[in-house]
Amino acid sequence: MDDTPAVKQLKGHLTELPPGKVAAPGALIALLAGCWHELDGGTAEGMKTWKLARMEDVHWEPPILSFQLERHGALALGSTRAELQVWSVDLYTNRATCAKSRSYRQLGPRAERVMAEPIASEIAEAITAGRDDHRLKWGRDGTVRVVLTKVFPYGSGYMQTIAGRRNRLRETLTRLLAERGWCEVRRDVYSRERGSGVGVYGLRGKKKDWSEE
Repeated sequence: MDDTPAVKQLKGHLTELPPGKVAAPGALIALLAGCWHELDGGTAEGMKTWKLARMEDVHWEPPILSFQLERHGALALGSTRAELQVWSVDLYTNRATCAKSRSYRQLGPRAERVMAEPIASEIAEAITAGRDDHRLKWGRDGTVRVVLTKVFPYGSGYMQTIAGRRNRLRETLTRLLAERGWCEVRRDVYSRERGSGVGVYGLRGKKKDWSEE
């Protein structure tokens, strides 16, 4: 298939460039954007023509044009890092390819590290003492559900960060409660083990239904 006029214009510009790093890629970026939609693989990774404005570290090693691109998808979800993608365009086959390897650029302050042990210890003490706590939902059968969304609410950080914090808290709390004679009967729901010395109603009496929110 013959090259389109836009692709021919890009290739004509590249023939005038020496191999190596492109010091002033402005004109090249504009020409590449003009024919990006005509390249095979150009829509991979959710790529759009307008995102080429973020091209950096542009290199021309005939017939390969390569560049780095900062992607901001994770930023919209609360991340403080941008993904850095490396793209290569083979001007012999007119195909664009995004490398599988990934790196990241820190654009904002990292999320403060949260220690799970003190929080889990506090919750474990509330459970073993049978206390009311906004993070707990007591069931009529003596079980208790830990409402992790009350500990780490949605919107309190990047989704992946929140998920990691919840998982660490869950693991630590399960361990601490096991030491106190409680076991996890289903996800985030705990019950006092039989034979541990205190019945499920021994601490609190009748419980409210934790499923009612």
